[in-house]
Amino acid sequence: MRFFLVLVTFLLIPNQVLGQPIDLSIDSDVNEKGQVALALTLKNNSSKALFHIHPMFHFHHSMSMMTTIRELRPGQSITLENDKHPPVLRVGNYPITAMVNYKDQLAAGDTKTVLHTDSFYFKELLQSEVVGGIDSSGGSATSVLKIFLKNQSDSLKNIRMMLLLPPGMVAVNFNGIMGFTLRGDEKKTFEVTVQRNSNFDEDRFPVRLMVEYGEMLKHYSREIKGVIQFSPSWYSVKYLPHFSVLLLMGLLILGLYFKFYNVPLKKKGRING
Repeated sequence: MRFFLVLVTFLLIPNQVLGQPIDLSIDSDVNEKGQVALALTLKNNSSKALFHIHPMFHFHHSMSMMTTIRELRPGQSITLENDKHPPVLRVGNYPITAMVNYKDQLAAGDTKTVLHTDSFYFKELLQSEVVGGIDSSGGSATSVLKIFLKNQSDSLKNIRMMLLLPPGMVAVNFNGIMGFTLRGDEKKTFEVTVQRNSNFDEDRFPVRLMVEYGEMLKHYSREIKGVIQFSPSWYSVKYLPHFSVLLLMGLLILGLYFKFYNVPLKKKGRING
């Protein structure tokens, strides 16, 4: 019985808990003139080779493609350098996002994505006063992101936002970058409809909203993380094998219980005298 419980527990662990197949880390260096040098390290943490690995940087509302890696063997790591980040002029914080596309088969399979976010600061580390959160709900083809923002300060903020989605997804009413003004202590909620292709074998994906604004010659930034889902919150296609195993093990345990513990009652006999 203990073996069955351990087996069920292992099979029900979500893939996010077991970790991504590619581990990403970003090293950044900023000199006194605001010139930025970045280094992206990729390591294959899985037990099989990964192919067609295409990393790219998203920073300061721009994108930089990096060298494509044909194959990354199990345990292998590689570091790529990037000096295409535009120089920073204002003191403050700046977000960085690395998006890596890859395949787990050489000539077939769908393209998968790993996102990693980081940040650096120029001369002074600043705290953004704009906070928020992301919720989502949807069906198999579309999902609605519910985005909440709040200005915690007394002064207005002219913010810019960039929504980062995995490849193959399109935000219907969010054209890359969006901007508006948040007055002191003001809250704002809006929705973004996201469409996706049908050739995905998962229905949970990371989403990032980069929020930036300038104030008094300083630059502030905050990353708001969320998960975009294309199924009800209680169900995921990715976990269907786990649910199937749980049902099978439940029926097996139930059958063993009735076999060994459900002793039928003896019929009472009539005493003749």
